[in-house]
Amino acid sequence: MKEIFRAKSFKVLIVTLIVLVVLGGTSKIFGTSVLSSLTGYITTSMQRVSAQVTKNSSEKTYEELLAENEQLKSEIAQLRNQLADYTDIKEENQRLWKYYDLKKADNNYRFVPVNVIRRDPSSEFYSFTADRGNGENISVNDPVVTENGLVGYVSEVNASYCKVTTILSPDLSAGARDIKSSDSGIVTGNAVYSDSNLTTMTKLSETNKIKKGDQISTTGIGGMYPEKISIGTVKSLEYDDYDASLYAVIEPYEDVRNITDAIIITEFNGKGEIAEKTESASTTKPVGE
Repeated sequence: MKEIFRAKSFKVLIVTLIVLVVLGGTSKIFGTSVLSSLTGYITTSMQRVSAQVTKNSSEKTYEELLAENEQLKSEIAQLRNQLADYTDIKEENQRLWKYYDLKKADNNYRFVPVNVIRRDPSSEFYSFTADRGNGENISVNDPVVTENGLVGYVSEVNASYCKVTTILSPDLSAGARDIKSSDSGIVTGNAVYSDSNLTTMTKLSETNKIKKGDQISTTGIGGMYPEKISIGTVKSLEYDDYDASLYAVIEPYEDVRNITDAIIITEFNGKGEIAEKTESASTTKPVGE
């Protein structure tokens, strides 16, 4: 504002006002035309001063404009990050919603959503790496599922990622049951069938009543997999040429070869029961020792 008071146009305005006061009383002598001319001049001067004030108040230095531009860039970057976070949270919520029925069946379930970030090209059983690790309470042997059914288990874990062995692998062994006939067996992978996204159910009784199209789910026995997790349907019954044992070929509900995301169940009723009992038995001393 000091610059305004020092401005030449402002000084002219003050002088003009003084002249107007002096001449105001003599308007009758000089006539109204003189006063009108002065009034017009004063109005024009005031408009100039007003314009100068507006101009001075809106003008900013280069440094001020630069700082303002940097501030706007920072705010835009923050908004972009917030939008990215919102998108990630929205997508994760949509994924978790698919497992609502699973959670409803057992409120004790605790699970972590994961994305497939890499597949092992040397694995003939379609193992993969997921983007979460023990920082999310994920442990070796935790079951891995999708909304369609069992996928596999965690076979290796570190701080930021884990490796998953799938149901197409012979390394997996899960207690399973035919929902219709109640016949039980062990689901495990087989190199003959893995490329076709098929697995097998072995250890079947010779008197089993399993039929093509029957649904297979987990038994929960062993403490590694929760009970009643869907696995797949019976495609056929076959005999092993090596030992003449009977087994069922199972088509999983999930195409393990092409999944992009899943969940890892970190807590469930009965988790690790067999391991805990075994450990307890090994530390109990015999009577009389």
